[in-house]
Amino acid sequence: MRRRPQEPDRKAIQFEAPLQRSEAKLAIVLSGGGSRAAYQAGALRALVPYFERHPKNLSIVIGSSIGAINGLIFSACLKQGYSESVSQLEQLWSMRTFKNTFAGSPSSAFLRAIRMAVLQYMSPGPKPTSDAIFDPTPLMTQVDSVITEAGGLAPNERHPNLEAVAVMTTLEGTERKPLLFLSSHKELAQDMLAGASFQVCAVETLTAKHGFASAALPSVLPPVEIDTQLGKLRLVDGGISQNVPVDPAARLGAERVIICDISGRAFWLDQYNHAHDSRPDWEVPAEHSTFCVRPPETFVIRNRSPFGPILKHAVARSTGRFIEAVGPTWPVFKLLKNRIGEDLAYEVMSYVALDPDYLIGLMEAGYSYTKHLLKSRTQIEFQKNQSFEQIVEEQLAS
Repeated sequence: MRRRPQEPDRKAIQFEAPLQRSEAKLAIVLSGGGSRAAYQAGALRALVPYFERHPKNLSIVIGSSIGAINGLIFSACLKQGYSESVSQLEQLWSMRTFKNTFAGSPSSAFLRAIRMAVLQYMSPGPKPTSDAIFDPTPLMTQVDSVITEAGGLAPNERHPNLEAVAVMTTLEGTERKPLLFLSSHKELAQDMLAGASFQVCAVETLTAKHGFASAALPSVLPPVEIDTQLGKLRLVDGGISQNVPVDPAARLGAERVIICDISGRAFWLDQYNHAHDSRPDWEVPAEHSTFCVRPPETFVIRNRSPFGPILKHAVARSTGRFIEAVGPTWPVFKLLKNRIGEDLAYEVMSYVALDPDYLIGLMEAGYSYTKHLLKSRTQIEFQKNQSFEQIVEEQLAS
Protein backbone atom coordinates (compact mmCIF):
# COMPACT_ATOMS: atom_id res chain seq x y z
CA MET A 1 0.00 0.00 0.00
CA ARG A 2 1.37 3.44 -0.96
CA ARG A 3 1.85 5.97 1.86
CA ARG A 4 -0.46 8.94 1.44
CA PRO A 5 1.05 12.47 1.29
CA GLN A 6 0.80 14.20 4.66
CA GLU A 7 2.30 16.91 6.79
CA PRO A 8 5.45 15.76 8.65
CA ASP A 9 3.87 16.21 12.08
CA ARG A 10 0.45 14.80 11.20
CA LYS A 11 -0.53 11.13 11.49
CA ALA A 12 -2.13 9.46 8.50
CA ILE A 13 -5.15 8.65 10.67
CA GLN A 14 -6.33 10.63 13.67
CA PHE A 15 -7.39 8.72 16.78
CA GLU A 16 -9.38 9.80 19.80
CA ALA A 17 -7.81 9.36 23.23
CA PRO A 18 -8.25 5.80 24.53
CA LEU A 19 -11.27 5.27 26.73
CA GLN A 20 -11.17 3.71 30.14
CA ARG A 21 -12.09 0.03 30.08
CA SER A 22 -15.34 0.70 31.96
CA GLU A 23 -16.31 3.11 29.18
CA ALA A 24 -14.94 1.16 26.22
CA LYS A 25 -17.06 1.54 23.11
CA LEU A 26 -18.63 -1.83 22.35
CA ALA A 27 -20.01 -3.30 19.13
CA ILE A 28 -22.05 -6.39 18.35
CA VAL A 29 -21.29 -8.06 15.01
CA LEU A 30 -23.69 -10.69 13.67
CA SER A 31 -22.70 -12.93 10.75
CA GLY A 32 -24.81 -14.57 8.09
CA GLY A 33 -25.78 -18.22 8.12
CA GLY A 34 -29.40 -18.59 7.01
CA SER A 35 -31.89 -19.99 9.49
CA ARG A 36 -28.99 -20.79 11.84
CA ALA A 37 -29.43 -17.16 12.92
CA ALA A 38 -31.77 -18.45 15.62
CA TYR A 39 -28.54 -19.43 17.42
CA GLN A 40 -27.70 -15.72 17.67
CA ALA A 41 -30.92 -15.04 19.58
CA GLY A 42 -29.93 -17.64 22.19
CA ALA A 43 -26.37 -16.33 22.39
CA LEU A 44 -27.60 -12.78 22.97
CA ARG A 45 -29.96 -14.03 25.70
CA ALA A 46 -26.96 -15.42 27.59
CA LEU A 47 -25.45 -11.92 27.53
CA VAL A 48 -28.45 -10.24 29.18
CA PRO A 49 -26.82 -10.07 32.67
CA TYR A 50 -23.67 -8.53 31.18
CA PHE A 51 -25.55 -5.77 29.35
CA GLU A 52 -27.81 -5.08 32.29
CA ARG A 53 -24.66 -4.43 34.31
CA HIS A 54 -23.05 -2.34 31.52
CA PRO A 55 -26.06 -0.63 29.90
CA LYS A 56 -24.15 2.33 28.44
CA ASN A 57 -21.35 0.50 26.63
CA LEU A 58 -23.14 -0.84 23.54
CA SER A 59 -22.62 1.74 20.79
CA ILE A 60 -22.55 -0.11 17.47
CA VAL A 61 -24.50 -2.98 15.87
CA ILE A 62 -23.46 -4.37 12.47
CA GLY A 63 -24.85 -7.40 10.67
CA SER A 64 -24.28 -9.23 7.42
CA SER A 65 -26.79 -11.37 5.53
CA ILE A 66 -29.39 -12.81 7.95
CA GLY A 67 -27.32 -11.31 10.77
CA ALA A 68 -28.26 -7.90 9.36
CA ILE A 69 -31.95 -8.65 9.91
CA ASN A 70 -31.27 -9.80 13.45
CA GLY A 71 -29.20 -6.67 14.01
CA LEU A 72 -31.96 -4.34 12.81
CA ILE A 73 -34.60 -5.92 15.05
CA PHE A 74 -32.27 -5.96 18.03
CA SER A 75 -31.27 -2.31 17.47
CA ALA A 76 -34.81 -1.05 17.02
CA CYS A 77 -36.02 -2.68 20.22
CA LEU A 78 -32.99 -1.79 22.34
CA LYS A 79 -34.52 1.33 23.85
CA GLN A 80 -37.16 -0.94 25.40
CA GLY A 81 -34.35 -2.79 27.18
CA TYR A 82 -31.80 -5.42 26.24
CA SER A 83 -34.07 -8.24 27.43
CA GLU A 84 -36.92 -6.98 25.25
CA SER A 85 -34.62 -6.86 22.19
CA VAL A 86 -33.64 -10.48 22.73
CA SER A 87 -37.25 -11.47 23.38
CA GLN A 88 -38.30 -9.98 20.02
CA LEU A 89 -35.63 -12.01 18.23
CA GLU A 90 -36.66 -15.20 20.01
CA GLN A 91 -40.30 -14.62 19.11
CA LEU A 92 -39.39 -14.04 15.47
CA TRP A 93 -37.42 -17.26 15.19
CA SER A 94 -39.58 -19.54 17.34
CA MET A 95 -42.55 -19.04 15.02
CA ARG A 96 -40.77 -19.44 11.67
CA THR A 97 -42.12 -21.88 9.08
CA PHE A 98 -41.95 -21.83 5.29
CA LYS A 99 -45.65 -20.93 5.13
CA ASN A 100 -45.38 -17.74 7.20
CA THR A 101 -41.94 -16.74 5.90
CA PHE A 102 -42.28 -16.97 2.12
CA ALA A 103 -45.00 -16.06 -0.38
CA GLY A 104 -46.04 -17.85 -3.55
CA SER A 105 -46.93 -21.33 -4.62
CA PRO A 106 -45.01 -24.19 -2.94
CA SER A 107 -45.14 -26.16 -6.19
CA SER A 108 -43.51 -23.31 -8.12
CA ALA A 109 -40.84 -22.96 -5.46
CA PHE A 110 -40.31 -26.72 -5.66
CA LEU A 111 -39.62 -26.54 -9.41
CA ARG A 112 -37.25 -23.61 -8.92
CA ALA A 113 -35.46 -25.55 -6.18
CA ILE A 114 -34.93 -28.52 -8.50
CA ARG A 115 -33.51 -26.21 -11.15
CA MET A 116 -31.21 -24.55 -8.61
CA ALA A 117 -30.09 -27.93 -7.26
CA VAL A 118 -29.04 -29.05 -10.73
CA LEU A 119 -27.22 -25.77 -11.45
CA GLN A 120 -25.47 -25.79 -8.08
CA TYR A 121 -24.47 -29.42 -8.55
CA MET A 122 -22.80 -28.54 -11.85
CA SER A 123 -21.32 -25.19 -10.78
CA PRO A 124 -21.32 -24.37 -7.03
CA GLY A 125 -21.47 -20.77 -5.84
CA PRO A 126 -23.94 -17.84 -5.90
CA LYS A 127 -24.00 -16.74 -9.56
CA PRO A 128 -25.62 -13.42 -10.62
CA THR A 129 -29.30 -14.00 -11.40
CA SER A 130 -32.75 -12.49 -10.98
CA ASP A 131 -34.27 -15.92 -10.38
CA ALA A 132 -34.85 -17.01 -6.80
CA ILE A 133 -36.48 -19.95 -5.07
CA PHE A 134 -38.21 -17.85 -2.40
CA ASP A 135 -40.15 -14.62 -2.09
CA PRO A 136 -39.53 -13.34 1.48
CA THR A 137 -42.24 -10.63 1.38
CA PRO A 138 -44.19 -11.99 4.42
CA LEU A 139 -41.08 -12.01 6.61
CA MET A 140 -39.98 -8.59 5.33
CA THR A 141 -43.40 -7.18 6.23
CA GLN A 142 -43.19 -8.66 9.72
CA VAL A 143 -39.67 -7.31 10.29
CA ASP A 144 -40.72 -3.83 9.17
CA SER A 145 -43.70 -4.04 11.51
CA VAL A 146 -41.45 -4.89 14.48
CA ILE A 147 -39.10 -2.01 13.63
CA THR A 148 -41.96 0.47 13.20
CA GLU A 149 -43.72 -0.57 16.40
CA ALA A 150 -40.42 -0.17 18.28
CA GLY A 151 -40.16 3.43 17.05
CA GLY A 152 -37.84 3.14 14.06
CA LEU A 153 -34.10 3.16 13.48
CA ALA A 154 -33.25 6.79 12.79
CA PRO A 155 -30.62 8.18 15.20
CA ASN A 156 -33.25 10.17 17.15
CA GLU A 157 -35.62 7.18 17.29
CA ARG A 158 -33.37 4.45 18.67
CA HIS A 159 -31.58 4.05 22.00
CA PRO A 160 -29.54 7.25 22.59
CA ASN A 161 -26.31 5.30 23.28
CA LEU A 162 -26.57 3.42 20.00
CA GLU A 163 -24.32 5.61 17.86
CA ALA A 164 -24.30 3.50 14.71
CA VAL A 165 -26.31 0.72 13.08
CA ALA A 166 -25.09 -0.79 9.82
CA VAL A 167 -25.62 -3.66 7.40
CA MET A 168 -23.12 -5.08 4.93
CA THR A 169 -24.38 -5.67 1.39
CA THR A 170 -22.91 -6.38 -2.03
CA LEU A 171 -23.43 -4.27 -5.14
CA GLU A 172 -24.50 -6.56 -7.97
CA GLY A 173 -23.25 -5.77 -11.44
CA THR A 174 -20.51 -6.66 -13.89
CA GLU A 175 -18.27 -6.54 -10.84
CA ARG A 176 -19.46 -7.19 -7.29
CA LYS A 177 -18.41 -4.64 -4.67
CA PRO A 178 -18.95 -4.44 -0.88
CA LEU A 179 -21.26 -1.68 0.36
CA LEU A 180 -22.05 -0.73 3.95
CA PHE A 181 -25.37 0.97 4.70
CA LEU A 182 -24.70 3.13 7.75
CA SER A 183 -27.05 5.08 10.00
CA SER A 184 -24.87 7.02 12.41
CA HIS A 185 -24.98 9.98 14.79
CA LYS A 186 -22.03 11.47 12.93
CA GLU A 187 -20.38 11.09 9.54
CA LEU A 188 -17.58 8.55 9.38
CA ALA A 189 -14.32 10.44 8.84
CA GLN A 190 -12.54 9.62 5.59
CA ASP A 191 -9.31 8.99 7.50
CA MET A 192 -11.02 6.07 9.23
CA LEU A 193 -11.74 4.53 5.83
CA ALA A 194 -8.08 4.37 4.79
CA GLY A 195 -7.55 0.94 3.21
CA ALA A 196 -11.19 -0.11 3.61
CA SER A 197 -12.44 -2.71 1.15
CA PHE A 198 -16.01 -1.38 1.27
CA GLN A 199 -17.83 1.77 0.26
CA VAL A 200 -20.15 3.53 2.73
CA CYS A 201 -23.66 4.66 1.88
CA ALA A 202 -24.96 6.90 4.68
CA VAL A 203 -28.69 6.72 5.36
CA GLU A 204 -30.86 8.48 7.92
CA THR A 205 -32.71 5.31 8.83
CA LEU A 206 -32.57 1.61 8.04
CA THR A 207 -35.54 -0.57 7.19
CA ALA A 208 -36.25 -4.24 6.60
CA LYS A 209 -35.48 -3.64 2.92
CA HIS A 210 -31.86 -2.86 3.79
CA GLY A 211 -31.71 -6.03 5.86
CA PHE A 212 -33.08 -8.17 3.05
CA ALA A 213 -30.68 -6.50 0.60
CA SER A 214 -27.98 -7.91 2.85
CA ALA A 215 -29.63 -11.35 2.99
CA ALA A 216 -30.39 -11.72 -0.73
CA LEU A 217 -28.31 -14.80 -1.48
CA PRO A 218 -28.41 -15.21 -5.29
CA SER A 219 -30.69 -18.03 -6.49
CA VAL A 220 -32.25 -18.35 -3.02
CA LEU A 221 -33.64 -14.85 -2.37
CA PRO A 222 -34.21 -12.17 -5.04
CA PRO A 223 -31.90 -9.14 -5.44
CA VAL A 224 -33.15 -5.93 -3.82
CA GLU A 225 -33.15 -2.52 -5.49
CA ILE A 226 -32.87 0.60 -3.32
CA ASP A 227 -32.77 4.28 -4.30
CA THR A 228 -29.83 5.90 -2.51
CA GLN A 229 -27.61 8.97 -2.63
CA LEU A 230 -25.41 6.88 -4.89
CA GLY A 231 -28.29 6.21 -7.28
CA LYS A 232 -30.52 3.19 -7.73
CA LEU A 233 -28.58 0.17 -6.53
CA ARG A 234 -29.10 -3.53 -7.14
CA LEU A 235 -27.95 -5.43 -4.06
CA VAL A 236 -27.31 -9.00 -2.99
CA ASP A 237 -26.03 -10.90 0.03
CA GLY A 238 -23.49 -9.10 2.20
CA GLY A 239 -21.98 -12.45 3.12
CA ILE A 240 -20.43 -12.58 -0.35
CA SER A 241 -18.32 -9.56 0.62
CA GLN A 242 -17.87 -9.62 4.42
CA ASN A 243 -19.84 -12.24 6.28
CA VAL A 244 -18.36 -11.23 9.65
CA PRO A 245 -18.00 -7.42 9.37
CA VAL A 246 -15.61 -6.77 12.25
CA ASP A 247 -13.52 -4.38 10.15
CA PRO A 248 -16.34 -1.78 9.81
CA ALA A 249 -16.97 -1.98 13.56
CA ALA A 250 -13.32 -1.14 14.27
CA ARG A 251 -13.37 1.74 11.81
CA LEU A 252 -16.47 3.10 13.55
CA GLY A 253 -14.45 3.28 16.76
CA ALA A 254 -15.35 0.06 18.57
CA GLU A 255 -12.73 -0.88 21.16
CA ARG A 256 -14.46 -4.10 22.05
CA VAL A 257 -16.47 -6.32 19.71
CA ILE A 258 -18.74 -9.24 20.51
CA ILE A 259 -18.88 -11.48 17.44
CA CYS A 260 -21.53 -14.13 16.88
CA ASP A 261 -20.44 -16.16 13.86
CA ILE A 262 -22.92 -18.82 12.73
CA SER A 263 -21.44 -19.29 9.26
CA GLY A 264 -19.90 -22.70 9.97
CA ARG A 265 -16.95 -21.70 7.81
CA ALA A 266 -14.33 -23.41 9.97
CA PHE A 267 -16.37 -26.62 10.01
CA TRP A 268 -16.50 -26.84 6.21
CA LEU A 269 -12.84 -25.92 5.76
CA ASP A 270 -11.89 -28.65 8.21
CA GLN A 271 -14.11 -31.15 6.39
CA TYR A 272 -12.16 -30.65 3.18
CA ASN A 273 -8.75 -30.07 4.81
CA HIS A 274 -8.51 -26.46 3.68
CA ALA A 275 -6.64 -23.74 5.56
CA HIS A 276 -8.87 -21.46 7.63
CA ASP A 277 -7.79 -18.43 5.62
CA SER A 278 -8.99 -20.05 2.35
CA ARG A 279 -11.58 -18.13 0.34
CA PRO A 280 -14.04 -19.64 -2.15
CA ASP A 281 -13.92 -18.32 -5.72
CA TRP A 282 -17.36 -16.71 -5.43
CA GLU A 283 -16.44 -14.39 -2.55
CA VAL A 284 -15.66 -10.81 -3.55
CA PRO A 285 -11.84 -10.54 -3.53
CA ALA A 286 -10.30 -7.61 -1.67
CA GLU A 287 -8.09 -5.25 -3.66
CA HIS A 288 -4.38 -5.35 -2.88
CA SER A 289 -4.47 -1.77 -1.58
CA THR A 290 -7.03 -2.65 1.11
CA PHE A 291 -6.69 -4.22 4.52
CA CYS A 292 -8.93 -5.25 7.41
CA VAL A 293 -8.44 -4.07 10.96
CA ARG A 294 -9.48 -5.53 14.29
CA PRO A 295 -10.52 -3.75 17.45
CA PRO A 296 -8.25 -3.97 20.50
CA GLU A 297 -10.45 -6.61 22.14
CA THR A 298 -12.86 -9.24 20.85
CA PHE A 299 -15.16 -11.88 22.29
CA VAL A 300 -16.02 -14.54 19.73
CA ILE A 301 -19.08 -16.79 19.90
CA ARG A 302 -18.62 -19.44 17.22
CA ASN A 303 -20.31 -22.81 17.45
CA ARG A 304 -17.82 -25.65 17.86
CA SER A 305 -20.37 -28.37 17.08
CA PRO A 306 -22.25 -28.89 13.80
CA PHE A 307 -25.93 -27.92 13.60
CA GLY A 308 -26.96 -30.83 11.37
CA PRO A 309 -27.51 -33.16 14.35
CA ILE A 310 -29.89 -30.62 15.95
CA LEU A 311 -31.94 -30.56 12.76
CA LYS A 312 -31.88 -34.34 12.38
CA HIS A 313 -33.04 -34.83 15.98
CA ALA A 314 -35.94 -32.42 15.41
CA VAL A 315 -37.32 -33.69 12.09
CA ALA A 316 -35.84 -37.06 11.02
CA ARG A 317 -38.49 -39.19 12.76
CA SER A 318 -41.10 -38.22 10.17
CA THR A 319 -40.68 -37.81 6.41
CA GLY A 320 -43.56 -35.36 6.37
CA ARG A 321 -42.01 -33.32 9.17
CA PHE A 322 -38.66 -33.29 7.37
CA ILE A 323 -40.19 -32.14 4.07
CA GLU A 324 -42.17 -29.46 5.90
CA ALA A 325 -38.97 -28.29 7.63
CA VAL A 326 -36.83 -27.94 4.50
CA GLY A 327 -39.70 -27.01 2.20
CA PRO A 328 -39.06 -26.94 -1.54
CA THR A 329 -35.33 -27.47 -0.99
CA TRP A 330 -35.70 -31.17 -0.19
CA PRO A 331 -34.50 -32.14 -3.72
CA VAL A 332 -31.20 -30.45 -2.78
CA PHE A 333 -30.99 -32.74 0.25
CA LYS A 334 -31.51 -35.80 -1.95
CA LEU A 335 -28.71 -34.77 -4.31
CA LEU A 336 -26.36 -33.89 -1.47
CA LYS A 337 -27.09 -37.09 0.44
CA ASN A 338 -25.99 -39.13 -2.57
CA ARG A 339 -22.95 -36.96 -3.14
CA ILE A 340 -21.53 -36.20 0.33
CA GLY A 341 -23.45 -38.44 2.74
CA GLU A 342 -26.41 -37.96 5.07
CA ASP A 343 -24.63 -36.17 7.93
CA LEU A 344 -23.13 -33.47 5.72
CA ALA A 345 -26.39 -33.17 3.80
CA TYR A 346 -28.17 -32.40 7.08
CA GLU A 347 -25.49 -29.82 7.84
CA VAL A 348 -26.21 -28.08 4.53
CA MET A 349 -29.94 -28.15 5.28
CA SER A 350 -29.24 -26.55 8.67
CA TYR A 351 -28.91 -23.24 6.77
CA VAL A 352 -32.41 -23.37 5.27
CA ALA A 353 -34.61 -25.49 7.57
CA LEU A 354 -37.53 -23.74 9.26
CA ASP A 355 -38.99 -25.93 11.99
CA PRO A 356 -39.99 -24.67 15.46
CA ASP A 357 -38.28 -27.52 17.34
CA TYR A 358 -35.09 -27.11 15.31
CA LEU A 359 -35.02 -23.33 15.76
CA ILE A 360 -35.68 -23.57 19.49
CA GLY A 361 -32.90 -26.16 19.65
CA LEU A 362 -30.55 -23.67 17.98
CA MET A 363 -31.52 -20.95 20.45
CA GLU A 364 -30.85 -23.25 23.37
CA ALA A 365 -27.50 -24.28 21.88
CA GLY A 366 -26.53 -20.62 21.46
CA TYR A 367 -27.55 -19.83 25.01
CA SER A 368 -25.73 -22.81 26.54
CA TYR A 369 -22.49 -22.34 24.63
CA THR A 370 -22.32 -18.59 25.25
CA LYS A 371 -23.05 -19.08 28.94
CA HIS A 372 -20.18 -21.58 28.99
CA LEU A 373 -17.83 -18.98 27.47
CA LEU A 374 -18.62 -16.29 30.02
CA LYS A 375 -16.19 -15.70 32.85
CA SER A 376 -19.25 -15.12 35.03
CA ARG A 377 -22.85 -14.13 34.36
CA THR A 378 -21.88 -10.46 34.26
CA GLN A 379 -18.29 -10.57 32.97
CA ILE A 380 -16.78 -11.25 29.57
CA GLU A 381 -13.14 -12.19 29.09
CA PHE A 382 -12.21 -10.31 25.94
CA GLN A 383 -9.26 -11.45 23.83
CA LYS A 384 -6.70 -8.71 23.23
CA ASN A 385 -5.71 -7.94 19.64
CA GLN A 386 -3.53 -5.41 17.89
CA SER A 387 -5.10 -1.98 18.08
CA PHE A 388 -6.53 -0.17 15.06
CA GLU A 389 -3.64 2.32 15.22
CA GLN A 390 -0.97 -0.40 15.30
CA ILE A 391 -2.43 -2.22 12.29
CA VAL A 392 -2.94 0.93 10.22
CA GLU A 393 0.51 2.31 10.99
CA GLU A 394 2.08 -1.06 10.02
CA GLN A 395 0.15 -1.03 6.73
CA LEU A 396 1.07 2.56 5.94
CA ALA A 397 4.72 1.84 6.66
CA SER A 398 4.84 -1.21 4.40
